[in-house]
Amino acid sequence: MRINVYLWTVLFSSLTFIFSLKILDWFSFMKLSPIGWAKKWHIFSDSHGLVKWFILWVFVVIITAVLFAIAELLKKVRMDIVAIFLAIVIVWLIEWSVQHTFYIRHFSIPLAVVIGLHLLWIFETATYHAKMRNLESRNKLPQSV
Repeated sequence: MRINVYLWTVLFSSLTFIFSLKILDWFSFMKLSPIGWAKKWHIFSDSHGLVKWFILWVFVVIITAVLFAIAELLKKVRMDIVAIFLAIVIVWLIEWSVQHTFYIRHFSIPLAVVIGLHLLWIFETATYHAKMRNLESRNKLPQSV
């Protein structure tokens, strides 16, 4: 059951995150392009847009899987505060990499909300299932002979 929850949470969270980024990009709610990394790093810059989105999705799946595993270990920490703090740090790092200055002039609030919601989803799901697994193992009766 643990792998099943892990797999489905990681896949659906990463898919909805990529879909949310596409919506933010489509309606111009953020100044940067989610697939702008290809042009900046000169990797897959001549590829089709779907290839760039797929590579971004694979990268997000890996990050989501790592965050889910870390959140399972930190089941006693309040994850809402961690998600808000981590979302602010991630958006600041993204904006810093785009603007190349320490003082951020444009802070993308819609991007921070999307990242924060997905982080909260991942963290809360992981801690909930870790706590449930702990309760199930604690409440098992010993085998009677």
